[in-house]
Amino acid sequence: MHEIDIRRYHAENYEELYQSFEWSIPERFNVGSAVCCRNAEKHGDAIAIHYYDGAGKYDEISFARMHESSNKLANYLKELGIKRGDVVGVCLPQRPELIQSWLAIYKLGCVALSMTPLFGTDAITYRLKHSEAKALIIEAERDDVRKAVRDINTLRHVILVDAGGGLGEKEREIEEASGASGSLDVADTGCDEPAHLFYTSGTTGPPKGALHAHRFLLGHIPCYQLYFEIAPREGDVFYTPADAGWIGAVGDLILPSLYFGYPVVLHRKVGRFEPEECLRLMERFKVTCAFIPPTALRMIRKTYPSPLEEFNLKIRAICSAGESVGRELILWGREKLNTPINEFYGCTEVNLIVVNCTTLMKTKPGALGKPSLGHVVDVIDAAGNRLGANETGYIAVKGPDPVMYLGYYKDPDATARKFIAGWFVLGDLGYKDEDGYFWFISRADDLIKTSAYRIGPDEVENVINQHPAVLESGVISKEDPMRGSIIKAFIVLRDGVKPEEKLKEEIKNFVKSRLAAYAYPREIEFVNQLPRTTTGKLQRYMLRKLERERG
Repeated sequence: MHEIDIRRYHAENYEELYQSFEWSIPERFNVGSAVCCRNAEKHGDAIAIHYYDGAGKYDEISFARMHESSNKLANYLKELGIKRGDVVGVCLPQRPELIQSWLAIYKLGCVALSMTPLFGTDAITYRLKHSEAKALIIEAERDDVRKAVRDINTLRHVILVDAGGGLGEKEREIEEASGASGSLDVADTGCDEPAHLFYTSGTTGPPKGALHAHRFLLGHIPCYQLYFEIAPREGDVFYTPADAGWIGAVGDLILPSLYFGYPVVLHRKVGRFEPEECLRLMERFKVTCAFIPPTALRMIRKTYPSPLEEFNLKIRAICSAGESVGRELILWGREKLNTPINEFYGCTEVNLIVVNCTTLMKTKPGALGKPSLGHVVDVIDAAGNRLGANETGYIAVKGPDPVMYLGYYKDPDATARKFIAGWFVLGDLGYKDEDGYFWFISRADDLIKTSAYRIGPDEVENVINQHPAVLESGVISKEDPMRGSIIKAFIVLRDGVKPEEKLKEEIKNFVKSRLAAYAYPREIEFVNQLPRTTTGKLQRYMLRKLERERG
């Protein structure tokens, strides 16, 4: 029996279900045990992972095989001196070793640090240093990272996937773990013990580490079951093209699906999303439920306006989030995919708190949805007072909450600033209508959301300013019909530097290599000066105003 499963409830409508739902969070809980150990015991031969490497190789990994391989890796890490509570970095694309690594880390009672393979060297080294990670698991082809992390004193081991020899001083091959024992005593962790660390961008300063406890998996379950239309159902297969370095892929689809004993599709891909490739994959593996970010959905719609005419899809539910989905996409899903596209809402710190579910709700296309089961969500003012229907304020969730983070890693002051009178403030302005549906208006700060990624302008500016041709820069979000928004940079060049088009491309590539492949300015404008206050603070709102006036 699972700790959380909304299928146990019998309600006439969503309001009745919301009122009757109660959390059942055990005092002792380990994600690795819940996802892996009991499923291997119950149905070990069942497929846990359908894997396609993007180059023609397919594989199927059973729950028993996943269990044994993660046990071996856990024992191997233990032999290397990794202890309970240590942070272990994982920077891998979608592939079996990714899940093997997470599960091994959980089982040891350690903390998994997620990092996207799209990160450049600066982004990865910052996270490793700040978290004091003791080990890093990464693909051997990332020579840039292997070189950059050599001098990080706190990092003792770099474990390489697909290594072909030529190992450095700290480096080891993950294949060495195959010789370790397949039996393991899983750490008896408390539900509030740290399990996973995700770094999330803010409007000022470097990224902050959102530290989640083992209970974060259980906190995700009700919303997961709702946006996938009372999942899981017999024959379900789950898939997301979302980057597994973020909480979306981890908590919104992969771990909940495995928790219930259902298979997930992994596709090793680093780079641009390809609509045909995505649809072919869903067709091949008979995917029934998918988490597809809005930008990817818009690309599918543009390339294949009527997908069912060209692909034999078995899809029955799609969920989407990370940026506004919009009415048009939702109606397109109904008409051309015969599938509900259920928008949901949350953030890295407190994920999956607002949801749509066509089975139980009369959904309103364009709305974020209603509070998910077990979560108290409302719109508040700056003093923490609840606002009435259709009044604009801060979208917030009341603590404590099972899906709420433990806090920002090593930064209690930043954690405290996110709360108002016991409410965690997500940073978005919105309102709740008379029927209880939430509607997004805008960000309350300068944070940029593009293609479902959250990007802090300060972080991008810091990298741009390291380019030898740049004196200073200011970064804002600019509306874009495909991605929702893009990064635009206003740049002041150093004396004597010519503002040429080739320099723009050079700066874009500079940011890609050092920060992330998605976090570069797609548009650059050279300017003579940036708007600043009398104390020298950059006025990004003036840059946004300038852009609006032009548009």
